Amino acid sequence: MTKMNKEKFDKILIADKNIIDRAMIKKFDEDNPLSKALIYASDSGKRIRPVVFLETIKMLLGEESVDEKLIDLSLALEMVHAYSLVHDDMPCMDNDDYRRGKLTVHKKYGEDLAILVGDSLLSYAFEIILDLSIYDQRFLEAGKYLAKACGKDGMIKGQVFDIKAKKDENIEYILDVYKNKTARLFMAAIMMAALYANVEKEKLEKLENYAYYLGLAFQLQDDILDKYDEFELNILSCISIDDAKKLLLDFNRKAKENINDFKNNDFHIYLIDYLTERIKWKNTLDKDLY
Repeated sequence: MTKMNKEKFDKILIADKNIIDRAMIKKFDEDNPLSKALIYASDSGKRIRPVVFLETIKMLLGEESVDEKLIDLSLALEMVHAYSLVHDDMPCMDNDDYRRGKLTVHKKYGEDLAILVGDSLLSYAFEIILDLSIYDQRFLEAGKYLAKACGKDGMIKGQVFDIKAKKDENIEYILDVYKNKTARLFMAAIMMAALYANVEKEKLEKLENYAYYLGLAFQLQDDILDKYDEFELNILSCISIDDAKKLLLDFNRKAKENINDFKNNDFHIYLIDYLTERIKWKNTLDKDLY
């Protein structure tokens, strides 16, 4: 039985987010003409991916294990996520004007700067990782996993298939998009921590499987909670909302099967349950969180 509860969970999210926010803003030189746009682009959401990374480090190495270098590694992960959102919002892709109630980067700063902001965030992420790798080879292994997760066979592949998707795609096609476009960065968050912690091969596989189902659950609950749009890829285009909820419960079960044997897993058990429980609160969530 998990010792985690919503109050404790929320405190962890807020505390980790504050650490990441403070560290992120220090990374951008005020004299750089792109700095304001970079800060704007990287300042959104609840930082769930770097939070998952930090909490996985704590699970594997202990509460006191998080230091400045590991916080920097979490920033690199978040920069990759932020870059993907900047480019995803562009007119040539999803053509979104707003994200989380704020103007998207291309709407606020123009398409030319938005492209450069995305490019800068991606390159800076790996500059940080290479700097860290000078001191410790484990950072290089973590960075290699992140590069594969966001590259041509990972997140970018998912984006390509999302762009090319037709209205009547089947569930296998949609889940493959979700695997690459969404789950890959959750897998990176957990596997970067696991590789740094030198986790043995059998446990690495379990952590990767947990992260895979966590990422799918994250996207699936988003589909269920979001307002259905026939012009956007959504699991509800091919299955009913009841079947989608059943699938979410299946992802929850499979995620837990892979994380249950780890000590100090309270945060991770609560996180996957939280994603599943949110669909029961849909009527209040639409207004309060979106």
